[in-house]
Amino acid sequence: MIYLAYEYFFFFFMNSEYLAWINQLAEQFNWLINPASRIYWLYLLASMPVVIIYTKIKPQNNINISGIFFNPKYWWNRSTKHDYFWMACNQVLLVLILTPIVWDQLSVAININRALINFFGMGDLISLPHLSLIFLFSFSLFILEDFSRFFVHWLYHKVPFLWRFHAIHHSATTLTPFTLYRVHSIEFLINNLRWLFVTGITSGIFMYLFSGKITVIEILGVNIFNFTFNLVLSNLRHSHIYIGFGRLEKLFISPAQHQIHHSLDEKHFNRNFGSCLAIWDRLFKSWLSSKDESILRFGISKKPPKLSGQLRAILN
Repeated sequence: MIYLAYEYFFFFFMNSEYLAWINQLAEQFNWLINPASRIYWLYLLASMPVVIIYTKIKPQNNINISGIFFNPKYWWNRSTKHDYFWMACNQVLLVLILTPIVWDQLSVAININRALINFFGMGDLISLPHLSLIFLFSFSLFILEDFSRFFVHWLYHKVPFLWRFHAIHHSATTLTPFTLYRVHSIEFLINNLRWLFVTGITSGIFMYLFSGKITVIEILGVNIFNFTFNLVLSNLRHSHIYIGFGRLEKLFISPAQHQIHHSLDEKHFNRNFGSCLAIWDRLFKSWLSSKDESILRFGISKKPPKLSGQLRAILN
């Protein structure tokens, strides 16, 4: 009996396909050591000196750094437990369902390139120096990605069916960098498809139009523009540290502006949908400066619909 149990254990758990799946699943939980993750350790660490300097310059903000960052109750409470739950659920979903069935970026790009050739003939219409080409591609990808994030986020708030799922994110009453990953699995799926098609279509169009190898300028394997954004205060967007950019807020969304977006105050509803650039909010009339604003509480007035209600919404 023991021998049979051993044989079963060895066959099931030491099977190469099973081990590969376990390894793939484990890799999805490497947020702190993956530069592509917004909560990569370097991005988190880079926020600290900015907070210290800012609180020295503007002591009237009365920010207690130790009370925020080194208080276990800040990281582990009723609200943050939901952050960790949805983080774990969505990473398992990514490995079990999304990765096996969804095209990758290269597949989309190749199919877009082929479709353009079929409709318009051979490409390679423009020739640029390699450095100019990869800079243009990196910058274009950043701009289109940023707009797509803004627009999908805007839809989450404007379309009642989508708000049912996005409300999970806004139900957070404590904001930490991990709150970024507090999203319903349907929203997680939409966000991944948005990224896939924006990057794939953009890559395919560049492959068709330009001769030469299409790559991005990278730091640690991350688009240089995304890396810079992640390094400069992105993790303070989901925090209780109210840092504005002054006049620069007309160009870039500050952490304070995103915290306004999470505010429970009605006058802050449907404001500041942007991720990095402020131009989209200004075009859609949803931009609000952080100057002279204050936030009393985060969250939503009504609890998010239960899973059964969300499923009924999908079926109906």
